[in-house]
Amino acid sequence: MRSLLFTFCALLAVHAAGGTATAVPARATARPVASGTAAEMSGAQAVGLVLAGGAILIIAGQLLRLRLRIRRERQGGGTDDH
Repeated sequence: MRSLLFTFCALLAVHAAGGTATAVPARATARPVASGTAAEMSGAQAVGLVLAGGAILIIAGQLLRLRLRIRRERQGGGTDDH
């Protein structure tokens, strides 16, 4: 289950980065990036990344709640339906 969540997070990160999953060449990382270049993240991309991170946290929390509820039911504990 954990590897499925990591796979989902990786796919979401690739999507937020613009859909490119190729590795950055070594020479591109060796030189410093000046501010104002195309390598910087735009405001819309930053907002998308924050929203994607929030969605990942919500999904992970829901999966954890489900897992704990299933474990409690298997052990014969009561339900805490609100």
